[in-house]
Amino acid sequence: MNWQLDSTAAVPLHQQFETRIKTLIEEGVWQPGDQIPSERDLMQQAGISRATVRQALSALVHDGILEKAHGRGTFVRRTRFEQPLTIVYSFSQQLRSLGVTLEDELLERVRLPASPEMARRLAVPVDEPLICLKRLRRVNRVPLMVNIAYLPYALCPALLHEPLEGSLYVHLTTHYNLTIVSATDRLEAVPADSTIARLLAVPRRAPLMYVERTAYAADQAIVHLGYNYLRGDMCRFRSDMQHQPASLEVKTRGTV
Repeated sequence: MNWQLDSTAAVPLHQQFETRIKTLIEEGVWQPGDQIPSERDLMQQAGISRATVRQALSALVHDGILEKAHGRGTFVRRTRFEQPLTIVYSFSQQLRSLGVTLEDELLERVRLPASPEMARRLAVPVDEPLICLKRLRRVNRVPLMVNIAYLPYALCPALLHEPLEGSLYVHLTTHYNLTIVSATDRLEAVPADSTIARLLAVPRRAPLMYVERTAYAADQAIVHLGYNYLRGDMCRFRSDMQHQPASLEVKTRGTV
């Protein structure tokens, strides 16, 4: 590889080297997720010192272009998708607004009776039939999330068999007149177990963002309970907050 570096130029070598790495990424020579050569290999290829290589790589890591994985090496950083928490969102619709399409693989679709816990969560009788959907969702062929959804069978019985692509919420609205108007999300950082790690192509115990969602229709009926496991290196959530003065409510004791 021709690194096109000039030791006599006014621009320092580490900046030339940094610019050249950016160019290789922009030209697609190194793709997001690719591991770049080791420091030793880069020194030999470019004919520069280890200090120069490290200075350039550190700057690129700081700028979010590269990332270091302890014990594994340095990689071109994957795109992180940011999701605001101020709206009831659909992952596929939000990504589509960015020009990105989720590629879905249906892993499982079954009808099962509601366990006591699931019945409580969905506000249905125990043993009420449910539909369970399990999907692996990719972006540019790279696994992004595992989505497990539970829905009352009575609300959308044909969903057990009919084609399903893209947004589940759009499908529920267009086919069953079930529009999601509100939702409660609970977010938690969790390590990937062996099953989820295999599906998401990450090491076991890699950090994931776990999002548990309860979604409601206009009549406050629970339509959807979702368990979502998202790669921590590819997504993040944003909450916009404003300062408000503290308020103190004083209640008077009633007269006996």
